Amino acid sequence: MLVLALDTSTALTTVALVASGGDVLAESSHLDARRHAEMLPRLVRDVLASSGSTPADLGLLAVGVGPGPFTGLRVGVAFARAAAHARGIPVVGAMSLDVIARARQQEGPFTVVTRSRRVEVAWAAYDGSGRRIDGPLIQPDPGYPRRGLVVGDVEGVDVVARPCASDLAVLVQERVASGESLPDDREWPEDAADGSGVPTAALLADLASQERWLLPALPLYLRRPDAVPA
Repeated sequence: MLVLALDTSTALTTVALVASGGDVLAESSHLDARRHAEMLPRLVRDVLASSGSTPADLGLLAVGVGPGPFTGLRVGVAFARAAAHARGIPVVGAMSLDVIARARQQEGPFTVVTRSRRVEVAWAAYDGSGRRIDGPLIQPDPGYPRRGLVVGDVEGVDVVARPCASDLAVLVQERVASGESLPDDREWPEDAADGSGVPTAALLADLASQERWLLPALPLYLRRPDAVPA
């Protein structure tokens, strides 16, 4: 099964096409926080062309659902949902912090941090095997807890890291191969606009305790937007 994976939850737009067994057929990326919408379709075309594949060959779309800045994150999720609908194939999400953690398994605990909005960050803590043990939560930068090595895309981290689409695709394939079913489409809890995302974090912790890591292809903001209908 060919999986087309993409993530726009950070300044990096990343796309990859991965075959069954984790073989990366093609991947491409572009670093610019203001050009997700412009670059994403171009990268998808490039990846398909480089691999000699067509949209008709795809069996599944995977998208990083954040947390991340509102606009950029929406670009990737909306593209993935629209493309999957057009092809009549499933689309599944995974938390972008989990994707970074998968590639950063350490001897001991570590923390993954990405930009959320303004002077805030989203973070989650992991054990040495890459299993999430706390978060994701939104907190001011600085001010988030630093547990072990800190990786991510904000100032002051020990290692700069962003989600990689090929890691996302392999994570999804591993979970499907383990027997985890694709999630139903549903809304996230009602996180407060001025909160840290505790309701959603509690739901994700409960899912993880059930060995459920695949998520609906819906943006994971951890906060309601500031703007509200008049």
